[in-house]
Amino acid sequence: MVRPNLILRLLDISVSRFNPLRCRQLKDISPKQGWWLRKSTILPALSISLFATVPGVKAAENVLVIHSYHPELSWTEQVKRGIDQSFQKRRPDTKVFHEYLDSKRLPALEHSQHFLALIQKKYQKVPLDTLIVSDDPGLQLILKSRNQYFPQVPVVFLGINHVQPELYNVPGLTGVFEKHSLAETVQVAKRLTGEDGLIVINDSTETGQANIKRINEVKGLPNVPKTIKIINDITPEDLSQRLSPYPSTWPVLPIGQLRQGHANGKLIDFKTDTRILRAKLPNPLFTATVMRVGPGAVGGKVLEGRFHADQAVQLVTKILDGEDPADLEPIAETKNLWMFDARELKRFRIDPQDLPLGSTILYGEPSFYDQHRSLVWIVLGAFSSALVIIALLMEVLRRRAQVEKTLRDNEKRYRDLAEVGANTFWELDVNLKLSFVSDLQGPQTSAISSQALGLSLPEVFADEETFEFNTKRLETILHWHQPIRDFIFFAKEANQEMRIFKLNGKPILDEAQLFQGYRGIQRDITAEYFLTKKIAYQAAYDSLTNLLNRTEFDRRLQEAVNLARDNETQCVLCYLDLDQFKLVNDTAGHIVGDQLLTELAQLLKQKIRPEDILGRLGGDEFGLLMQDCSLQEAQVCCEMLVAAVRGFRFQWQESQFRVGVSVGIVAFADASYTAEELLSRADLACYKAKDTGRGRVYVANQNDPEIDRYQLQMAHIADIPQAIEEERLYLVKQPIQRVNQPSSRYRHYEILLRFRDGNNHVIGPGLFIPAAERYGVINLIDQWVLETTLNRYLQFGMKDAIVSINLSGASINDERATADVIALIRQSKVPPSNICIEITETATIAQLDQALRFIESLKEIGVKFALDDFGSGVSSLSYLKSLPVDYLKIDGSLIKNIAVVESDREIIYLINELAHKMGMETIAEFVENDHILEQLRIIGVDFAQGYCIGKPEPLDINQLIPSW
Repeated sequence: MVRPNLILRLLDISVSRFNPLRCRQLKDISPKQGWWLRKSTILPALSISLFATVPGVKAAENVLVIHSYHPELSWTEQVKRGIDQSFQKRRPDTKVFHEYLDSKRLPALEHSQHFLALIQKKYQKVPLDTLIVSDDPGLQLILKSRNQYFPQVPVVFLGINHVQPELYNVPGLTGVFEKHSLAETVQVAKRLTGEDGLIVINDSTETGQANIKRINEVKGLPNVPKTIKIINDITPEDLSQRLSPYPSTWPVLPIGQLRQGHANGKLIDFKTDTRILRAKLPNPLFTATVMRVGPGAVGGKVLEGRFHADQAVQLVTKILDGEDPADLEPIAETKNLWMFDARELKRFRIDPQDLPLGSTILYGEPSFYDQHRSLVWIVLGAFSSALVIIALLMEVLRRRAQVEKTLRDNEKRYRDLAEVGANTFWELDVNLKLSFVSDLQGPQTSAISSQALGLSLPEVFADEETFEFNTKRLETILHWHQPIRDFIFFAKEANQEMRIFKLNGKPILDEAQLFQGYRGIQRDITAEYFLTKKIAYQAAYDSLTNLLNRTEFDRRLQEAVNLARDNETQCVLCYLDLDQFKLVNDTAGHIVGDQLLTELAQLLKQKIRPEDILGRLGGDEFGLLMQDCSLQEAQVCCEMLVAAVRGFRFQWQESQFRVGVSVGIVAFADASYTAEELLSRADLACYKAKDTGRGRVYVANQNDPEIDRYQLQMAHIADIPQAIEEERLYLVKQPIQRVNQPSSRYRHYEILLRFRDGNNHVIGPGLFIPAAERYGVINLIDQWVLETTLNRYLQFGMKDAIVSINLSGASINDERATADVIALIRQSKVPPSNICIEITETATIAQLDQALRFIESLKEIGVKFALDDFGSGVSSLSYLKSLPVDYLKIDGSLIKNIAVVESDREIIYLINELAHKMGMETIAEFVENDHILEQLRIIGVDFAQGYCIGKPEPLDINQLIPSW
């Protein structure tokens, strides 16, 4: 069935047969004549459409190809072949017509107009479905004259040198842009030759002008030659003279063509001028054109014309199938290949291993295998057959020798095993008397030996001073004819050295299952026994300090918890953490730090009771478990430990080191806490001791609100990753309003974070943000807040609004975070000017240089910055001049009392004046009532934020939360 757009196109073609002169003549036709004229025009078109709708009849598809250059040009030939082959493969019934503008040899405008007139006349009876235009001159001509000659025909271009954005908006136009890899070819030419200079041969055609632009773009890239010389319109005759000023080792890159005779002469085709260059120049030639690979160029990254043409035909096929050209965006990516000539690589001693990955090497010499493939296979077959026969013969001989050797080895094996000194084979007869002992080389020291033949085993081990042996158990086993399994005994040598042996044996039964005696082995396991003891010790003790390790200490603590639960025994757990120990490792090294730990461990061990359990929990942290001890006694002991460590001096060569220790104490006498909870609570108590000044003891009482709060924070922090997955983190917004223009359309919100725990209780940021910063989870939270705000900006109804996002010091001072934040902003649909990053003074002064780099990098793309909580620190003024922020947020502690405290108003006035003089705008926090707002208006503060302006509201209407 004919396509509707084809019917309309046929009607358009019928009408377009009348030129403007005829149209003027039509004005003089009478209405009656005009009716017949319309009949004669429309009825044939309708008849064509009706004929086309007959089943089984398909209208022929006609495609005209206009080439910019003459048909003998290699590129034109390559493109034509690619178009024809692609149509033959995709739509073999389509008729393809080729015409050649020949713009390089005939660039005059008059020729172009004559060419189009000739095309119109030549194809006036051929309904064209699509027009393909190759290269820039042809496309420019068609675009200028399209309304006159091809008003309704879709146009598909290819071979266009640069991506031209204006072509995306031309109706009925699409195509494929060339993507030449000129820069990569220049970079590879420098790397392969090692030269820092390049000679570029060009012509002054329109394509040559585009080439000049591409070369100028290359000059600013890294890893390109420092010197690039461009020579235009050169002939073979003056080639040597014009290149003589430059070294013969410099690579030559012909991107234009040579001229015949003079500077305005006819262009020489690519293959011919490449052969001329190769013959006249000693320089290596590189190219970005596939036609030059073979005639003499070393190679380069080239555009493959047939693949390029196939991409264009794919677009034509979609148009012929009825797709609107406006829906087919031009293709900006074309395939380029690394292609090199093996002969030229050899000429200039370029190692193929140095070529770019995936390079194609052409014209290589055929290998011996390629030349004599059949002969090689015949020889290999014969040789393989001979090898198989030889292998079979050798296998027969090998197996015979192996059988003979096995017989000899089996004969000798028992004798060798029996003579092994560490193992003794023995046998008992039916009367349980030793009938065989394997110490054929002489009597064994201790235990069973050949001297005991005829004795029973209980008689052998009767000497209690020499043997530690469970004789009664062995007698029971022998009486009941049971197997002897891992029966261990101790034997004392003449030199009083103790040795350990193991007996194993099994009863011997004849074919009638009657008992005949025992056969067994005695093995010396002394080394193995003591090794097992050593391994057990190492498994329980720290190798550096010889204190209990973490695993064993946890086990002892669990035992103490069980004992306290069963007997209500009073126990105390102490957590010790050294102060300033990291300074020792950083300044003197870990060897010195390990030695200091060893001596400190011995000092601590001397100061505690013998029954107390001291262990190293890791690094510079120790655990002390005191059983049957009151809390007061434990506190006195720990104060003594703190004093002992404070007075400890560690001398290393000429340096002396001092450290301190902080101790957290938890008492327990029941099953209120598990072992893990006790250790965690003692650790938090130790942290509290450090937080209150270090070198002191902190006792965590049964209901200690500080420790309870720390534990709650830890629980929240551990829940953060799961809360993100379960979407229990969510955002709220609080408005920021202009003080003097409250009714303006200005929209500014601060984005705040909220968190629901596992029981669906809302947790304020004060309960988890400080702990998140302390334990390194804040980066994860920062990333989630930033991504969620940017990705759902429009969904939250924030269009055209400024959003203030708080980032922690950990993110600001992380060099890697800067690039991640910029990438997130650029990937989002939020204008950077609508984003304001809020930072605190403490976050910036920790690493001021990095904070400044972070701020400057984001301000370059338009992001704003606000300095939060200004006035709460002690060094704000000294750092304010270094921070290029846009807003100064005045801390709420200074704002909330300005309506009644005059000194606070004066401070706010001074801060506001200072900020304005430094080009910043001010935002007042904690604006809770109209009295405060009025004072801010009098002072001249720019913006206000607080419950008087608006409470935080959920960004997502599905989040039902109370206001904060």
